[in-house]
Amino acid sequence: MYDKEKIMEVLHDIVETSKEIAPYVLIAQPRRNLEETPAQNFDGYEGLHVDMLGYSHGFVNVGGEAVDVARNYLIEEALKSGAKYLYFIGEDTVQPYNAFLKLHETCEANPDSMAVGVYYIKLSSAMIMIRDGNWIRIADVTPGQLLETWMCGLDAALIPISLLQKMKDKDPTTPFTCIANNIEGIPFVGEDNFFIHRWHQMGYKILCNTDVQCLHMDLASGKYTAHPSVDLKDYQTLIPITGELTFEDKAYIDKRWVDRLPHIKKQKEEKK
Repeated sequence: MYDKEKIMEVLHDIVETSKEIAPYVLIAQPRRNLEETPAQNFDGYEGLHVDMLGYSHGFVNVGGEAVDVARNYLIEEALKSGAKYLYFIGEDTVQPYNAFLKLHETCEANPDSMAVGVYYIKLSSAMIMIRDGNWIRIADVTPGQLLETWMCGLDAALIPISLLQKMKDKDPTTPFTCIANNIEGIPFVGEDNFFIHRWHQMGYKILCNTDVQCLHMDLASGKYTAHPSVDLKDYQTLIPITGELTFEDKAYIDKRWVDRLPHIKKQKEEKK
């Protein structure tokens, strides 16, 4: 007969020992509104929508802040976490189930690089740009490639935290991300542009693994934009996938994007 007290003692010791383990990867998600259901679940150890079995992981999000403020906060949390990788995932950017494993494989083979997946601007082109001489143009993101990328979004990005720490150590008074718009003659600069410019200055690379094809989903309707090769069986979501966005959806998508910006929401609330 087994001793119940001894069994419980071992179980409690397992729980206590687990508290000493740091996340290998920290999933970080800027959220416009924490009350809105995101496209996927990345919090906890059950029901995750990307395969991280065998890897210790953590999750952190922040809601209602401007995206540059949110990303700076999340990066600082990553630096304190003890993790090896920060995995930025957009709340409406649906990762295929094997996304982490593919991006991790890319980063491990290229330690001075961050690895990104493919996602599209809703109703437009892929957010993967390459430099062609003095031109910037959209890359061919057909699956099966590893592309050195000049510019991209950060909503499907696996980033070595050691490289983020080196960025901070080199210039601790400069934020990782910042948005500018018509300031001192400077046109609009997005938070991802600011971060990636600094990334290039450090001599680091951005590698796009085109086998990681994401859906860019409208959270209200479940419609998406993605590469035509995607197989919807490769994606798990909290929101039912209802079909592809079409040009008929453009006015609605544009208005929803503007209305959900934190400063626009604040202005509307102040007028009430």
